[in-house]
Amino acid sequence: MDELARRDESVRALFAEMQASSFAHANTYVTVIVFGAYAGLFAIWSNVKERLSADMVYWTGLLIGLSMMCFVAFEIFKMVVVSRDMMAMRSLIVVDMSPEERDQRKKKLSASANYFINKVVIPIWVITLAVTGITGFGAAVLLMTAFIQGLAKA
Repeated sequence: MDELARRDESVRALFAEMQASSFAHANTYVTVIVFGAYAGLFAIWSNVKERLSADMVYWTGLLIGLSMMCFVAFEIFKMVVVSRDMMAMRSLIVVDMSPEERDQRKKKLSASANYFINKVVIPIWVITLAVTGITGFGAAVLLMTAFIQGLAKA
């Protein structure tokens, strides 16, 4: 492998690692925001539920339920991926090997994990985020409409 190809491979590995790290931070931030949004939705829903028509209650419940199911399904998927990666990295601790072999195995495992995150997890996260956001926002629009109508009548 010539020097340019070696450098290119090194840069690509660095970018993959940076993207995986950025994903971890972004995912944590989004999780906090989504939990706050759900808390707000349930607070509004509890204040206007008795003023909603049966159809609005069902539609709001359906949208919130879909949003939460999508969010929880992704979190479970992410937990499985992280557990798989942790079990793979465990071999670096429990298996006897030379330092050079351990270093090579660590690089290989890290590259594999970063590749999976970049090619599979991040695209699924983007889709999940869109579905979770759209359905949650739809429920919020229904609730806010009822809330505003209640204020207008007051």
